[in-house]
Amino acid sequence: MLGLPVTLGIIYLVYRRVAYITETWFSTEQYERSFPLLKLGMRMGGFILLFIALLGPYTHDADSTGSFLGREIFIVMDVSASMNAEDIKPSRLSFAKRELKELVDHLEGDKVGLILFAEYAYVQCPLTLDRRAVNLFLDMAESGQFAQTGTQFRSALAVAMDRFQNGSDQKGNKTQAVILVSDGEDFGDNYVSLIERLKQAGIVVYTVGIGTYEGAPVPNMVENRKAGYKRYEDGALAISRLVDNGLAGIAESFGTDYVKINELGKDFYPLEKQIKTLSSSPFLANMNKIQNNQYQAFLFLAMLLLMGSMFIMPIRKI
Repeated sequence: MLGLPVTLGIIYLVYRRVAYITETWFSTEQYERSFPLLKLGMRMGGFILLFIALLGPYTHDADSTGSFLGREIFIVMDVSASMNAEDIKPSRLSFAKRELKELVDHLEGDKVGLILFAEYAYVQCPLTLDRRAVNLFLDMAESGQFAQTGTQFRSALAVAMDRFQNGSDQKGNKTQAVILVSDGEDFGDNYVSLIERLKQAGIVVYTVGIGTYEGAPVPNMVENRKAGYKRYEDGALAISRLVDNGLAGIAESFGTDYVKINELGKDFYPLEKQIKTLSSSPFLANMNKIQNNQYQAFLFLAMLLLMGSMFIMPIRKI
């Protein structure tokens, strides 16, 4: 905006200079035949419209609250050191992130959140309708976010339950689900009582196990780059294997089908089919409604005026 008067001032000074030079070497009558005032007006108008276009005008901007049918789903993903094992290429964690991003894209209309866990858990992304935000946080998920390398299902499921119960002011019955993704190596406390509380709250848990029974060495990650492999105190390689007893048991408790990814070519489609069978429930959501930017019209008129001023030719005297 500060540049506009400066630009218009420069255009006017150029006009005055051209007028002085032309009237010095030619007659005023000859100068007037080139329509100098019309060119000046068109160029000034063009630059005014150009600056308006740069401001990005739009017609309406308002927050509105609407009622939607959907589900509330927390993705609870294991990011412990063992998830960097490469028995599933390129690694268990990278594969899980890629498949979950595709799943999130298919959950249109659902609120999705992301919880990461190792020994402890925390909310990486709260429940949101913005699938791009969830995918962005999935991209950022790395095992280096945790100093601990162990795994506890209990802490992860407890955080999800707490956020479902206390993270929203909305009342009423809501369809809520948890997607637990891990290689199954749980070294935490018993979570049987927590499973019962989740069932009583009407929260459904789906489980996905990633890895092979043969396993693979656990990479030693330094700044998200592999620097050798982890070893036990006796020098033996630390091998991580898929342990799916706990994951399969959780799925059985909720009457869901355990999804096992233990070879290339498998994906999360069976999980997506299960989620789509869940009924949707109404919930309120704040939506920011912004109309399309209107800069195109101003830019078009600005270019029309500026280009047109270049093609105005002097009238030849007969």
